[in-house]
Formats: sequence, C-alpha cells, structure tokens
Amino acid sequence: MPWVPEPDPDDVPFNEPYTAELDDGEKVTVTFTPEQSGSVFYLPILAISKVRGTIYEIRDDGSTQYGPAAIPPTDIDDMTVTFAPAKRFRDSQVIIRNTSGAPQTYHIQPVGFEQIEGGA
Repeated sequence: MPWVPEPDPDDVPFNEPYTAELDDGEKVTVTFTPEQSGSVFYLPILAISKVRGTIYEIRDDGSTQYGPAAIPPTDIDDMTVTFAPAKRFRDSQVIIRNTSGAPQTYHIQPVGFEQIEGGA
C-alpha cells in the first residue's frame, strides 16, 4: 500500500477547515465523518494551529492515533504529511484542550479524500 494512495476518479476530495475559539480550560471535540454513503476517509494530512499550553489528541474509529501531546500532528502553516501511510477510517475526532491561561483560536484542517466502498 502506498503512503498516500492515488484517489480513484469517483473518490471525493476532502478539505474541511474548522475554527474553534476556546477560553482557558475549555475543550473542543471536532468530528469528521465521510459524507458519501458507504465511504471511508484517507487522511494523510491533519494540520492544527500550534499554540503553547494546548493538549492535542486524535482518535480514529474510537482508537487514539495521536497524543495526548503538547504539539499538533503538523502545524497549519506547514501542511506536511502527518500520517504515512495515510490513515483510513470512518470517523475521526480531533480533541483540543486549551490550558494556556488565555483565550485561543485554533484552526483545524484535515486534507484527504473519501474513497467510495468498492473502489481501489
């Protein structure tokens, strides 16, 4: 299996930025699920704003894939491949906890594609 599989012509690109504003001590859980019936995600890039005093955690299909950690999988300004091989899942949760002592704004950007069941 290649690191980032080539999408089939019927696959659907996925790039859904999300912004969260959190006060100190607040937590947000953002869930990404495929929109096409019977599809799965391939996600090679998951970029999140890097902010001091933050705890980052990623769960795919209920299993922890990253963190809890004090740094994001990759910074929103870098957009480098995060998961090699690309993660394949049906449900992904990004959990961010602000422990910085001040309000913070976070940008979350998953980049990949939805593969229709029966595809490659």
